[in-house]
Amino acid sequence: MEQEPKLGWEGKTTTTLSNTTADQAWSLMKNFTDLQKILPELQTCYKVEGVDGEPGCVRYAAGKVLSPGGEKMFVWAKERLIETDPKNRFYRYEIVESNVGFRRYFGRLGVEEGGGGGDGGECVIEWSYVADPIEGWTKEEFDGFLRGGLKAMARRIEGVGNKGWIIKSNI
Repeated sequence: MEQEPKLGWEGKTTTTLSNTTADQAWSLMKNFTDLQKILPELQTCYKVEGVDGEPGCVRYAAGKVLSPGGEKMFVWAKERLIETDPKNRFYRYEIVESNVGFRRYFGRLGVEEGGGGGDGGECVIEWSYVADPIEGWTKEEFDGFLRGGLKAMARRIEGVGNKGWIIKSNI
């Protein structure tokens, strides 16, 4: 596995799903070009080049999010898949273009079994990154943004269960 370069910011956030196994969560998270299904703030996410799910694949993701100042803003990014590991249930990606002020950003999204949980199992989702400082954001604001996104993702994954996709729009 290739290591990300040392950049100015590094962060990680995790959340635990009490009644979802890692395999169940990964089945919803693994499709690199369907991020809008598990991240409610996104209105769209689709492949723009490459082979879906293969390193080198580029996705376009866009939606309305809260800015550091608290107002809704439209953001978009093109992100390249660097590595996917279905056995260990994670993928790594980099932002190659965006309207948010990213210069260099490398992220990792993964899930592993938790230490207990209810009848349905337990898992922990982790979202980590290394990045150059992002124009218009403090590190604390960006970490809070990812934390909020991960919590929304966890609620979406737990809400899907065996009921099929529950899709809503935040527009």
